[in-house]
Amino acid sequence: MRIGELAKQAAVSRDTIRFYERHGLIRSAVDPAAGNGYRVYPEDAIMTLEVIRDAQAAGLSIADITLFFSAFLAQDIDQDASDFLDAKIAETTEKITASQRFLTLLQDTKAALKRAPQDGLDEVNT
Repeated sequence: MRIGELAKQAAVSRDTIRFYERHGLIRSAVDPAAGNGYRVYPEDAIMTLEVIRDAQAAGLSIADITLFFSAFLAQDIDQDASDFLDAKIAETTEKITASQRFLTLLQDTKAALKRAPQDGLDEVNT
């Protein structure tokens, strides 16, 4: 697929795709049928963009994501890759725990605020 179609399907800009391609996170090839130098991207590029988006949301930098993809594509794990993955698993687990605590606080606050005005009116009316 061409860059415009990939951008639309993955809900990212063309510049974002080019940025990731420059960093070696996404690959493309020249479309031989087009004859105009247009680049085409494989279908799995959509999934790759989703993984990049999720990794960034988890706090990984482009350098971290590059290391992650390198370890994944090598299908082999050396000690450095293992240590890197262990550290990222621990960091992500901590973030999930903190986010879950905050989510609970938000939900409890919303529930308390919904009850508070009603509780006050009950006291006034009785």
